[in-house]
Amino acid sequence: MLTHTAAGLDLPDDVDMPPAHYAVYVEARRVDPCQGYTLLRLGPYTQARHASWDADRIDAALKGQETAVRPGFRVSARPTPFNVSDHQLHTAPYETDAVALLADAVRTMGS
Repeated sequence: MLTHTAAGLDLPDDVDMPPAHYAVYVEARRVDPCQGYTLLRLGPYTQARHASWDADRIDAALKGQETAVRPGFRVSARPTPFNVSDHQLHTAPYETDAVALLADAVRTMGS
């Protein structure tokens, strides 16, 4: 699937989903980049600019508190290719506000 995205091709539609190419991952990482986890996955986005826009909005909402959300970790968002095989792990970005989804994920993480 990622090779299709890298080549700029539509993803196969045999998984009963419309073609999509992009996602946003909100990750909590320690200083050591090998240690961390994905806090939130948003997608699919059909346009890179929409994924980048949501990632930028999340990073702006985190500005000044990237390390306070999860002590010992730095939280940030990044656009990434959408992996259709993981589609059940993603939250549809068009149904709600990305910053509100982050706030819910942070609240859930604290419980």
